[in-house]
Amino acid sequence: MDKSEQMEMMKLRVLRSFKWNAQIVHPLAQEFGIEDEEFEEILMNHFDMSYLENIHATFEIAEKDRLFRRIYIDLRFHWFCDVLELVSPEDAEAISIKAAEDVWNGKDYEEALKTGREEILELIK
Repeated sequence: MDKSEQMEMMKLRVLRSFKWNAQIVHPLAQEFGIEDEEFEEILMNHFDMSYLENIHATFEIAEKDRLFRRIYIDLRFHWFCDVLELVSPEDAEAISIKAAEDVWNGKDYEEALKTGREEILELIK
């Protein structure tokens, strides 16, 4: 086995680890309508071993950011802050972060939104 084959095997080990496969490879392959193996090949062609070994932590940060943005939108802060100017950007961020952290720690998404809406109502009364 030459060095490039060894490197490919090492990259595959990383990509086929449980977290990588369950949280990144499989969902994104499905989104594109391709097999997991094809998406693994795409990733291996674009990233070196160091990047692959470290990207999962970045993925978790991105997932938290995605959740924060989703909550921000679902709580209609684009209306309350940008259009109506009833809620300050700082308050909107604080409420969104708290709701995102609650969901990240196991709280039901809809329940977190309900709590966020209650906080918004208190602010604008």
